[in-house]
Amino acid sequence: MSTQQTNPRGFSPLFRGLYSDQNLRVSDAERQAVADRLAEHFADGRLDQAEFDDRVGRAMNAKTRGDLNGLFTDLPEAGAPAVPDGPRRRHRHPVLLTVLVVLAVIATAHVIWWTFLPLLWLGVLIVGIMFATGHIGRPRPDQDR
Repeated sequence: MSTQQTNPRGFSPLFRGLYSDQNLRVSDAERQAVADRLAEHFADGRLDQAEFDDRVGRAMNAKTRGDLNGLFTDLPEAGAPAVPDGPRRRHRHPVLLTVLVVLAVIATAHVIWWTFLPLLWLGVLIVGIMFATGHIGRPRPDQDR
């Protein structure tokens, strides 16, 4: 009678089915699949270099499925996020938005004021010269009243 047991964690996603015979020999492809999963966990930062090297060494030297036990017991399932994502809310800041709009209006008014203020003084100067030279304000001698 062969020894069969359930393994809710570990390498169960690699070996389909609820029961796996721990005495069955593993293939090179199965060893590589285990090493690839360990590399994913290493890349995600769940394993440090020493742990990764130790586990990959154990996986590559495994002869049976039983030799692969314990390689994933402290790691989440493949593809599972390390921290579950909760509902993400986007925080809006109406006060900040109002301040930004007010600053934009002030900056625009400032640019307009300092662009047209010199033109206003130029217009006042031209009107003053026209009054002084008699082009505005005095009737011309050739005009009939």
